[in-house]
Amino acid sequence: MRPLPLLSRAAVLCLALAAGGSGAAPARKVPSPHVDREAMREAMDSSDLDDEPSASSASYAHYLQARLLHLEGNHRAAVDELRLALATDDGNPNLLTQLGEEYARLGDLDRAERELRRAVEKVPTHYAAHVLLGRVLMESGRAPRARQHLRRAMALRPRDPEAYLVLSQLYLDAKDPDEAVKVVDALAHALPGEPSGYRRLGLVLAERGDAARAERLLVKASERDPGDVEVWSTLARLYEDSGRAKEAEDALARALEADPDSREVLLSAGRAALKGGSVTRARAYFDRLLSLSASPELAVRVAFSYLAAGEPAAAEVVLDAARKDAPDEPRLAYYAGLVAERMRRFSAAASDFAGVPPDSEVFPDARVRQARCLSLSGDHPRAQALYRAAMAEAPDDVEVRVGYARALERAGAAAKAEGVLREALAGEGGAMAYDALATLLERQGRAPDALALLRDAVAKAPKNQDLQFALGTLLERQGDVAGALSRMRAVLALKPDHSAAMNFMGYVLAQRGRDLDEAERLVRRALALRPDNAAYVDSLGWVHFQRGDAKKAVEVLERAVDLSPDEPAILEHLGDAYLKAGRTPEAVRTWKRALEVLTLEPEAAEPADQRTTLERKLKALPSTAQGR
Repeated sequence: MRPLPLLSRAAVLCLALAAGGSGAAPARKVPSPHVDREAMREAMDSSDLDDEPSASSASYAHYLQARLLHLEGNHRAAVDELRLALATDDGNPNLLTQLGEEYARLGDLDRAERELRRAVEKVPTHYAAHVLLGRVLMESGRAPRARQHLRRAMALRPRDPEAYLVLSQLYLDAKDPDEAVKVVDALAHALPGEPSGYRRLGLVLAERGDAARAERLLVKASERDPGDVEVWSTLARLYEDSGRAKEAEDALARALEADPDSREVLLSAGRAALKGGSVTRARAYFDRLLSLSASPELAVRVAFSYLAAGEPAAAEVVLDAARKDAPDEPRLAYYAGLVAERMRRFSAAASDFAGVPPDSEVFPDARVRQARCLSLSGDHPRAQALYRAAMAEAPDDVEVRVGYARALERAGAAAKAEGVLREALAGEGGAMAYDALATLLERQGRAPDALALLRDAVAKAPKNQDLQFALGTLLERQGDVAGALSRMRAVLALKPDHSAAMNFMGYVLAQRGRDLDEAERLVRRALALRPDNAAYVDSLGWVHFQRGDAKKAVEVLERAVDLSPDEPAILEHLGDAYLKAGRTPEAVRTWKRALEVLTLEPEAAEPADQRTTLERKLKALPSTAQGR
């Protein structure tokens, strides 16, 4: 809403005459300025169209108080002030429009619509009332009427972006992106050089996964406003997702021209350079980023970026430098442990975690991670001592008990591990304990006992989705695919948005080459809920592989590896896709990488005989392909 005029036009005219009357000294003649006749004509037309009655001083005081209350978020009190304003200025369309907005913000759309209709009936050419009424009708689900008012507003002020933007959102909500694009094209035609329509719609479409349309619109937005960092960053993400690393890096370079110190853009540019194969350019971006802040979290994000790109040495250099700059920062020891743990250097990771002092907020997690790393590196007594200390401080933490039981099993004390887990069955998080116990029994060659345990638990708690899921995964590992799928359907009946169950079903169907359309539908539903889950992306890649589309499989599985660089199952799938795509050297390199991970952590094998399978695949290739 435009502010109410303090003075009537007649009063302004009187003041102008008084200032420029016959008694005034003659003004020195100056050159006439350039006049934009089209803009002036539109301003004059707009002035005529919105020729509203002036407000009295009393109503204006209430209006100002209403605006203050509006800014404070007190919309109920703002309504009261606007009612008082209307008592002395009944029918003022500006006041009615403002009142309609306050009702809309309170969620009272019926009253909002009533006041806004009064405004447009009073002054049919009131632009703001038409726009807001369009919004209210859109929220009420009456799209055709909303479109009428928004198009009326566009006709009243063809060079004002607001009505166009609301109308494009209306079409987008109606799942008609083509019409939304037409609206922002109309805005660009009416107001050449205006980027807002292309920008806003492009960003929304990018968020919704409509990459092709989003890219076209954002390119147009960048042409109109080359300094928009968010537009360039989003374009970079779209380029990266479609495998165009060079274009992604170029887009991020344009963003940095506008904002050279943007930390997120520098981080993204470094990652894009790594994906493009240039460690040198990546280091330049990362060094600039690290020069802007001594934040340990920032150093860790850079280190993990190097690690994801297969550059562990560079990751260690970054963290070592950060620790030298801030030797008393406990989080850096913790983060160094995370990097070493991810590299499967368990002894080094345990040493780093040991450097976290007990008064640090990350100490509880560091101690449990240290215990796990010691267990994996074979130092069982120290690992068990740390687990017992953690359990003493948090006796109800089932996750710690599960870790302790696994450490006991690694040390050869499977019976004691079983006892620890059985004690945890009745407590909080019992489903996790049931799953861990069933998995322990299965590893010990007691699969029937594991199945009996979970079947009995599900019979007692049939609405426990976690128990149903655990039973489903165990049935699949034991070869009962139909039973596993049945359990996952039960999980979805209990929780329709259970993404892990959707992914499980989709992957199992794909793994067996059955109903690939249904498999893809399930996996995509899971990805819609968790788009950056590496396992879900891997499942989608495997669907493409099973369809015979090796090129698409490679594209998707490479993204899964980007998300989780050292997951043996994903690496094996990517190697399979490379081989099918005729890229044998890359297949060999990827399979060997998976074997390196399994050498460092044999427990990461999925399934248990994965190492044997990988070795068989490598032996089946000609010796020249293996680089021998």
